Amino acid sequence: MDILVRIGEITLKSSRSRRRFMRILIRNIRDSLESAGIRDFEIINMWSRVLVRLPSVDEVPKSLKRVFGIVSLSPIHIIEFKTLSDILDIGESLFKDYVKGKTFAVRARRTGKHDFTSMDLAKELGSRLYGYSRGVDLKSPEAEVFVEVRDNKCFFFTDVFKGYGGLPIGSEGRVVSLLSGGFDSAVASWYALKRGAEVYYLFLNLDGEEYLKNVLDVAKVLANNWSYGYRPMMYVVPGKDIVIEILTTREDYWNVILKRVLYRLGEMLAKEVRADSLITGESLGQVSSQTLKNLRVSQEAVEIPINRPLFGMDKEEIIRVAREIGTYDYSAKVWEYCALVPEKPTLNASLKVVLEEEAKMDMDIIQRAYRDKEVIDLRSLSID
Repeated sequence: MDILVRIGEITLKSSRSRRRFMRILIRNIRDSLESAGIRDFEIINMWSRVLVRLPSVDEVPKSLKRVFGIVSLSPIHIIEFKTLSDILDIGESLFKDYVKGKTFAVRARRTGKHDFTSMDLAKELGSRLYGYSRGVDLKSPEAEVFVEVRDNKCFFFTDVFKGYGGLPIGSEGRVVSLLSGGFDSAVASWYALKRGAEVYYLFLNLDGEEYLKNVLDVAKVLANNWSYGYRPMMYVVPGKDIVIEILTTREDYWNVILKRVLYRLGEMLAKEVRADSLITGESLGQVSSQTLKNLRVSQEAVEIPINRPLFGMDKEEIIRVAREIGTYDYSAKVWEYCALVPEKPTLNASLKVVLEEEAKMDMDIIQRAYRDKEVIDLRSLSID
């Protein structure tokens, strides 16, 4: 099977940047195919398209559809031609049964120098197919046939499978995601992957092995199904002693102080893995720690930028994406566990008060917990 891969915003890059993006995209395509157990394939860079040749595969691999940077894919029949008649003869042979008894439309595109236009091609092929069909309907046809001419090659196809767009992973550096395993942090991590970042995960374990296993289920979906082109790692930091220390502070500030601890741990990991930003699943106003004032006071704990892909999304939107990307069922098993649940959390935290409360703590506990972290290679991990 030959598959035509269409790319999106990569085509808007300068020639130099585009070469780099295409190189990364092809690497990620190769990883996606090998991860699916496919070994017999060829990838051809056509500059504004990629041709993937899979001699032993009968359908488009699901993994290929999940490579970021790909806008759509089509299984194709490809020929080299000399004249328009060559295209029309093959097109009639390929499509006549497909349009039989249906209304149809021909969609044609052309790149290169030829003695015919895209309109000529569509009209001539439509004329050839008309006698087999129930007529032409350009607005709502029962069958669409596609012809794409690029220099001396012509691609014929009937199906267009949608990809997820974005940028190839590895083209935009590294980030650290503060992963809880819930709907929000998983979806936020997915959006960071979609924009071309390599995502490394930090998990503060507040409830032992069962909680860790549930979070690993979520992380494995992101690692196995969406993270082609690199080896995502998860860093598990023990949280029990940190919780005990935070309990010595004002109850209404527990959530804000815990968030500041998470940010500090994320910044430590970012320095270790050379990441340039933290990613969180925070959405404005969703919970008490995510008011504008509390987010600002929390962010004062670190110097590294914090990006929040879900900042303007509501819960229904987030859950819809979680279902689409495959994390929903696993995240549903992970309650938003927190051992620090004040009865009346502050909605308008004061930095002065936060600093006074943190002064009561042994802040070295954060460094000690970080040193005791466990490192997990998610792609290699067997959940069993």
